Amino acid sequence: MKFVARVLLFPVVFLSAFLVLMLKWTLNLSAFVLALPMLYIFGCGLYTLYCQEWLQFLILLVAEFGCFALIFMGALIVDAAERFNGWVAGL
Repeated sequence: MKFVARVLLFPVVFLSAFLVLMLKWTLNLSAFVLALPMLYIFGCGLYTLYCQEWLQFLILLVAEFGCFALIFMGALIVDAAERFNGWVAGL
């Protein structure tokens, strides 16, 4: 009976494994793409600190935090997909 369940769940396991792979690739690519703007925003933030322009520094701080939150949320989504894939494969 367990073999029949595994055969019936094979398409779900295959699709979830493919989704995990695509999400990992997308997360890695987005991390590389967002790394340069984050570095630029950080440098501009240091300059605004030096010039004591506090409102501009706050705007840059929020932008930096937004980029960080995007990468963090992407990692959470990939982790959730991996857990789902492991759960389905373990049935």
